[in-house]
Amino acid sequence: MFNRRRLLGTTLAAGLAGALTLPAAAQNRVPVEMWIGLTGIAQELLIGFADAFNAAQDKYQVTVSFKGQYPEQRAAAIAAFRAGNPPHIMQMFDAGTGDMFAARQAIVPVSEVYAKAGLDFDPSIFLAPAAGYYGAPDGTLFSQPLNVSTAVMFYNKAVFEKAGLDPEAPPATWPELIEATGKIVASGHPCGMTSTWISWIMLEQMSAIHNTPLSTRQNGLAGLDAVLTFDNELVTRTVATLAEMQKDKRFDYGGRSNDAAAKFLSGECAILLQSSGGHGTIARDLGAPFGVSFLPYWPDLIETPKNSIIGGASLWVFNAPGRTDEEFRGVAEFLAYLSSTEVLKRFAEATGFLPATNATFAAMQAEGFFERNPGRDVPVLQLTRGTPGEFSKGYRFGRWTEIRDFFHEEVERALQGAVTPEAAVANAVRRGNEALRAFERTAN
Repeated sequence: MFNRRRLLGTTLAAGLAGALTLPAAAQNRVPVEMWIGLTGIAQELLIGFADAFNAAQDKYQVTVSFKGQYPEQRAAAIAAFRAGNPPHIMQMFDAGTGDMFAARQAIVPVSEVYAKAGLDFDPSIFLAPAAGYYGAPDGTLFSQPLNVSTAVMFYNKAVFEKAGLDPEAPPATWPELIEATGKIVASGHPCGMTSTWISWIMLEQMSAIHNTPLSTRQNGLAGLDAVLTFDNELVTRTVATLAEMQKDKRFDYGGRSNDAAAKFLSGECAILLQSSGGHGTIARDLGAPFGVSFLPYWPDLIETPKNSIIGGASLWVFNAPGRTDEEFRGVAEFLAYLSSTEVLKRFAEATGFLPATNATFAAMQAEGFFERNPGRDVPVLQLTRGTPGEFSKGYRFGRWTEIRDFFHEEVERALQGAVTPEAAVANAVRRGNEALRAFERTAN
C-alpha cells in the first residue's frame, strides 16, 4: 500500500502542472481505467491528478480518457459492460443518476468498493445534498461526488447602475426580478434576463427551493413507480411568467442547454440564471463587474426558501467478469485520493465547481479564498441553506434526460404562444409519465 501523505506531498510539490516520470516498475502495475465527460481545464486537471497518483506509487496505473459528452459516454459504457470490458470508473452527470441506480448488475456502490479494499470510508464527508443525491436511505453511497454545482443568479452591475438599480442589492424574489428586468429594458437595454438549462433551473431547482414535489414516491427516491405531479401552481406560474416577460424582452429564451450564457457574456442580457460552474468563464469573458446571488423565489408560496439541489457529475464504479480484488483496491485508492482536501480544493478553485466535501469548503474558507473571490461561496450557502425539506433532497428518475427534453419542448411552445402555460406543463407531465412507465418495463 502506498503512503497517502507522501502521495499528496508529491502532488502539491509538482503542482499538477507538468509531465511526471513514472517509476520503473510501471510495467507490472494493476490497470485502472476512468472515463470522463469533462473538457477544458477540468479535463486537464483530472488527467494531471491521475499522473500525480501514478507517480507517487508503483502498484496501480490509472488512465483517464475523454469518451464524449455524458449521454454518449453512458451509452458507450453500457455497451462495454455488455461486452464484458467496461471502464473501472465512469463520470456521469446528475440527470443520469436514476438510470445508473437501475443498472444494479453493472455497477458496484462506492461504499462497497471501499469496503472491498479495506479502507475506512464515511459518506458524510461530502456536502449533504451531494451525499443524499447519490446515496441510499441506509447510508450507502452509490457514486462519489466530484464536480458539484448548483444554479445561481449572475448579474451585470454596470447595467444595474445604468437602470437605476442598486448593484449590491440584486432581486431576491420573482416579483423583485420582474420589476428589475422591467427597469432594465426601460433604460434601453435590449434584454433583462435569460436562463440556461430551463428544465434544470425552472423545474428542478425551483421545485426544490419551494419544497414542492416533482412526483409521488419522494421524488422517485423511494421507488421506480413514481408518478410525476409537477403540473402545479409553482411550475405553471413560473412558465407563465417567462412567457409574459418574453413579450417585451424582460426575458429572452436562449436555448435548452448552456447556449443562453452567450447572451449574458456579450452584455446583451443583464441577468443570467446558470450553473455555478460557469463562474470562471464569466470572470474571464464578461468584461464588466458582476455579482452572484441566490435563485429568486415566490414569497407567497414559501416564506423562507429551502436549499437548491446539485448538478454536475459523480464517479460510478463498474463491475465486470473477472475483475480482481486488486483492481477494486486500485479503484478505491484512487477514489480516496480524489476525495482528499488538497485535490478537491485545487479542482474547485481552478474550475468554479463547488468543493465536494465539507473539509474542502472549510479549508477554502480558512485560507480566505471566498473573501478574495466574492460570490464563489453563494452556491454552497444556497445548497446548504436551512434544513432540507421533504422535496428539496433531490430526485431520482429513469430516462430523466428524455423527460427534460419533453419539458423543454412544451415550454418552447408556451413561449411561442402555441399552447397555454397550463397545457404545456400538463403535456410535459403526461409525456414524462409515459416515459417512466416504459422505463419500469425495461428496468424490471
